[in-house]
Amino acid sequence: MAEKRIEKYIPQGEAAVWQGSAKENDYITASFINVLPFIIIWLAAECVVLGVGISNTIFGKEFNTAYLIMTIAAIVLHLVPTSLWLIAAFRENDRIRGEEYAVTGNQLIIVRSPLHESAEYLPLKEVVDVKLKRTFAELILGTGRIVVETDEEKITLYSLDNAVKTYKKVYRAILGGRPEADE
Repeated sequence: MAEKRIEKYIPQGEAAVWQGSAKENDYITASFINVLPFIIIWLAAECVVLGVGISNTIFGKEFNTAYLIMTIAAIVLHLVPTSLWLIAAFRENDRIRGEEYAVTGNQLIIVRSPLHESAEYLPLKEVVDVKLKRTFAELILGTGRIVVETDEEKITLYSLDNAVKTYKKVYRAILGGRPEADE
């Protein structure tokens, strides 16, 4: 199946005022940076529990079942949440990897995947507000998410490079020509 680019979805007679796509693997990188302090603290706590359990199992005078259970519980309690978080982060990263966005004079166009024959169209007259959202990691990486709000929903444009510059372009393209945007 051939990939479909966003240009295919721009209607005849309209031109893209702004066009962009989700930055490759930004979501997973930002997620890892945001969670890293908690992972280090979690790992340190686990090392203490494992150290006590293993040293008492090896150097103790008799076998203590409580230390064995504590060691197994520490490993399970660390691996299960970390594995679930990693799976969820990789899934979300994979989901947004191929997203492309375009703003024309009349609408916002979102292509969720280049392998599907579908695009979302949002008329610009329905847009109420445009906001830039960034986590600590996104500040470090220079990326961010733009949230386009309507009365009924919020649409997020994920992992945009040069977030502040991109936000200004998108904001001007969507709300710049409206009289209420200047108020």
